[in-house]
Amino acid sequence: MTTLHPIGTGGHDRLRRQIEDHLSAGGGAPLAVLPGGVLGRDEARRETDRLLARFRAEGIGPGDRVALFCGDERRLILLVAAALRAGIAFVVGDPQSSRGEAESLVAVCRPAAVLTDVAELAGMGFEQSQPGLRVLRADAWDGQAVEDAAPRAGGGSGHPETAMLIFTSGTTSSAKAVEIGYDNLLAQLDIFAKAYGFGPGIRLLNLLPLHHTDGLTRGPISALWFGGTLVRPFPFSVQAVPRLLDRVAADAVTHLIAVPAMLRIIERVGRDRKDAFRGPDFRFVLCSADYLDAGLWSRFEEGFGVPVANAYGLSEVVCDALFAGPGDDTRIIGSIGRPVGVTAEIVDEHGAPVAPGETGELVLKGPTVMRGYFGAPGLTAEVLRDGAFRTGDLVRARPDGIHEFVGRRKTAIVSAGVTIHPEGVTAVLSTMPGLAEAYAFGQPDPDRGERLVAAVAPAPGGDLTVEQVWAFCRAHLSPERVPAEIRILDRLPRTASGKVIRSELIGAAAAPAAVQVPPASVYEVAARCLRLKPETLSRDSSPFNTPGWDSLMHLTLMTEIETAFGISFSADEVMDFVSLGDAEDIVARMRAPE
Repeated sequence: MTTLHPIGTGGHDRLRRQIEDHLSAGGGAPLAVLPGGVLGRDEARRETDRLLARFRAEGIGPGDRVALFCGDERRLILLVAAALRAGIAFVVGDPQSSRGEAESLVAVCRPAAVLTDVAELAGMGFEQSQPGLRVLRADAWDGQAVEDAAPRAGGGSGHPETAMLIFTSGTTSSAKAVEIGYDNLLAQLDIFAKAYGFGPGIRLLNLLPLHHTDGLTRGPISALWFGGTLVRPFPFSVQAVPRLLDRVAADAVTHLIAVPAMLRIIERVGRDRKDAFRGPDFRFVLCSADYLDAGLWSRFEEGFGVPVANAYGLSEVVCDALFAGPGDDTRIIGSIGRPVGVTAEIVDEHGAPVAPGETGELVLKGPTVMRGYFGAPGLTAEVLRDGAFRTGDLVRARPDGIHEFVGRRKTAIVSAGVTIHPEGVTAVLSTMPGLAEAYAFGQPDPDRGERLVAAVAPAPGGDLTVEQVWAFCRAHLSPERVPAEIRILDRLPRTASGKVIRSELIGAAAAPAAVQVPPASVYEVAARCLRLKPETLSRDSSPFNTPGWDSLMHLTLMTEIETAFGISFSADEVMDFVSLGDAEDIVARMRAPE
């Protein structure tokens, strides 16, 4: 039997009152430090007051849902704050979503309105997909007096229960929206206070995407609730690491929120800044969203002289559930610690508890467990039983209660902290003309934890190239969901019943790598990493003008260049490497005869 987690009627009132109390306090520390400047509490209170009136004028009220696609983070944070105050459920979409992904979010979440400042998304015609849906330009609301807008009928149910939806990317058939109630969210915030010591005055340096729970819940929502400050003055990049480390002291940062791939970059680039986290205000690094291997964990703590807390969690329990740190009793390197605020049980495939020390599936129960997958009772029933959430992750518990992560039973992969559902990528690839079949899956990756691989088979008589597949992916998938590797096979291995044999596919997909011809230039390496044609790249190609080249890809590209040419970049050379021309010069210099 499936039961939705009960939602108390006072959850929203408690959340609203505390947020308003902190915003009304004014003065003191700002709410956020953003690329466009400081967002003060007085300003945030005035702006959210105006947005509340704007919501009312548009007929959007308590119990309604809105989808937020905003590239301007100040605007997005104010809309989130206003929605939390108003009792309007919100879902934050990736402003770089492809058309198909944005349409999927709208179809799954069924909002009353889409608010966006992205012109391409505003013009996609979402209104035609759902009766009564409106698309509103959020940037047109900036500074607009409420009296300028004619009131509309509506105003929601008046009974706010759902605080937010957390969307998991995919096609309409595979995408899901995790429904988080106000009591779920409040329970997570209370757990943050207990596990991390979050409270007034925290200053969270968090550069993670705001459409992910790690960026949103441990970002603006925590700053609003605890009366703290969110510090995100610029996007994360390899070149930004020195500035990031400078901001730790300059902004009196108390916590750095990161994923393992970010720690790996900081360790590599910031090796001469060993005192960056040793100021009087800084407490600890908080790492989550992906497996933190013991080697990186140990090196980072020892190299920077700072404790690293490792959290295990999922969107289905809002954010974090098990904690390895910050206390020494749970900060056991290589582990995911102990549960806080929830109960954890380890069961076999039949749901029976496993013997002590044995590996089984982790099941979580407690006040943070989601209400369910929005509008999807069948999917909810698969994972939520009597209020207990079956995570699909395999763990084991030591005699002292410390939990160790073993692997994933479900197919979702986590690449550089981003959860990717291969089924959705498979579904998109399957629509490609000239392609007979496709299958996406994850494989271990030294930099990103896991990487997404797609194996495809062309239609009979077809002539398919890797470049064509990547071009199709770039046109139909967001950058983070474009496979890192494409393998073209004659056919996919299947069982007698027609199911893809994943174990054989992994072997088949990996085999060609062993006979790969060494690259002739950095452009061939970059083309392979970025899934582009070599002739489209030049010395001027950089993260600022090249699709798919983000900060995490930068580390992957650098590592691939080092491996291909048998060299090792120094910290200074890592910083000098901005364009492919820079990389070409570094390789030539290091390989020149002495």
